[in-house]
Amino acid sequence: MINKVFKSSKGFTVLETIVAISILSLSISGAFSAVQQSLSQATIAKDEVKAFYLAQEAVEIIRNQRDNNQLIRINIGTGDWLADIARVSTDPCYPGKTCRADATGPGGVFLTSCSGGWGSCPNLNQNATTFLYGYDGSWPVTNFKREIQIESINSNEVSVTVRITWTKGLITREFKVKEHLFNWI
Repeated sequence: MINKVFKSSKGFTVLETIVAISILSLSISGAFSAVQQSLSQATIAKDEVKAFYLAQEAVEIIRNQRDNNQLIRINIGTGDWLADIARVSTDPCYPGKTCRADATGPGGVFLTSCSGGWGSCPNLNQNATTFLYGYDGSWPVTNFKREIQIESINSNEVSVTVRITWTKGLITREFKVKEHLFNWI
């Protein structure tokens, strides 16, 4: 009578247990993979937003310098809308040159010529306290590089191209913005 009780009770075999654990492991690893992918995409999106704002800042720096030149021209009666930007070959962003813009430099905004074409400017640094980006050598270096090239369209129009590059892992990413500026006087 005791043997009949044990024969009629059914339990999990080792094979069934292994299959159940395998299915559970696959479902958990799928969820972890989805979370990891989401975190990776969030990091990429965060870097793209930073790149957008760094590019926009460079355009605004050039535009601000152009507008200051125009105001000087209005008040004094002489001057050029591209003075100290891209009017003569000694200007930092003269067509054919690559330059960088820094809104945090000593004495305010300044433009500096880089040694060659795209890829020749140094990476931006970031202040750990204010989170501002600039080229202050005492700040930690970031993985963002901001470069500007200006192309002359005619005597009253230039095309400003700002290129932001950064590396994430083994992949180099790029964000470019192109803006046309005009002589509004």
